[in-house]
This record gives sequence, C-alpha cells and structure tokens, in this order.
Amino acid sequence: MVEHCPSCGYRFERDHGYWIGAMIISTAFTLVGFLVVFVGGILIWWPDVPWTGLLITTLSVTAILPVFGYPTARTVWIALDLMVRPLEAAEIDRAANSMRGGG
Repeated sequence: MVEHCPSCGYRFERDHGYWIGAMIISTAFTLVGFLVVFVGGILIWWPDVPWTGLLITTLSVTAILPVFGYPTARTVWIALDLMVRPLEAAEIDRAANSMRGGG
C-alpha cells in the first residue's frame, strides 16, 4: 500500500498502531462470513446436514476472507476514522507538502 494518497497527499497511517482498527473490522467480516456460511448451510440442508462438506466449506471461507477482505477493511477503517476524527490543520499541511514533493 502506498504511504500517501496520490490525489490529495493524505498520509494513510495517522498514528503508530493505526491499523489495529482495520484488523478488528477484518475479524468482524470474517465472523459474519463464518456465520452466514455455517448457519446458512445448516438451514439449507436441515435435517440432513452434510457436516463434513459444511466444515470444509466453512473453514475455507474463514481462511480466505481475511486475505481478500483486509483491503476493504482498511478502507472502511480509514472512512470511519475520518468521520470520527477529521484531519487536523497540521495533517492537511503535511498532505499538501507531500503533494509538492516535500515528503
């Protein structure tokens, strides 16, 4: 991932440990995916649930979702963070400075 937005110069990682929120969101996405597949599978095939197939499918989804869902989780985290904590004047100045090539 790039350090700054190529359009406005916004620095994506605002503080040390900033992406912990994105990891929490990714974990929530994975939990929802697990519940949808597992509970949905039980409801679809009840009363003759193919437990082995459901287990393999659920574990596969649970393993794949964090890998492919993390970029979306990071985007959601940035949006939530900016809604709750808008950019400060110093951050806006640093973004403008990075767009001028000042780093």
